[in-house]
Amino acid sequence: MLQDLRRTLKSEGMVAHPIKTRPPYLRGYGFAPDVVMDVGVDNGTPWLYRSFPQARFVLIDPQPASAERVRDKGHLEEFHFHASALGAQEGKATLMVPHSDKGEHPAMASLLRRTDQRAKSFTKLDKHYVPVRKLDDIAVAYSGNLGLKIDTEGSELEVLKGATETLKRCEFVILEMSLTQRFAGVGMPSEVVAILADAGLEWRDVLHVGAPAGKKARPRYMDVLFTRWVS
Repeated sequence: MLQDLRRTLKSEGMVAHPIKTRPPYLRGYGFAPDVVMDVGVDNGTPWLYRSFPQARFVLIDPQPASAERVRDKGHLEEFHFHASALGAQEGKATLMVPHSDKGEHPAMASLLRRTDQRAKSFTKLDKHYVPVRKLDDIAVAYSGNLGLKIDTEGSELEVLKGATETLKRCEFVILEMSLTQRFAGVGMPSEVVAILADAGLEWRDVLHVGAPAGKKARPRYMDVLFTRWVS
């Protein structure tokens, strides 16, 4: 049956891959972070939290409701929450939260204007003025080795620019990297890779690919794992 499934997938131009966003996979690298920082929280990242149950957790998101959603869903009982956007400099910014016929979409909230096909489904944008901080200014309060996940709908490069010192302490970084111009002003993949390489973090694996279905599917983004080249 498994062979039949593989043949069917291959005939359609597809292959089966293991799901890597699971605790056994991430723990297999031998990471032992003292602190795990989740930047861009939405409903939380439960597989990441379960990967390191002994770590302290720091969640950062400009939408305060994210903290309540994490608690309500039972993903974490104890964590520090910072209601702020992150960027290269401290200041203020406009967070745009889209709505469609299906309602509000807080997971797609962004500091950047969306320009891809999904934007055509939006019926309105709620705009909220939010504080912007540098990750370095938050992380300095948490000692030890770090694990870092960043998913900020297009502004990942700006987060990294404000995290020069923090990246030096990271055992790993999991980052959503845009591979198309999904947002106006989105950073190029090469810039993201260069900043992480300067901090001693190398591209290690692709955990997830965001792409439409079909034989001509082209990735819009990837969730990429970066680690130390020499542990």
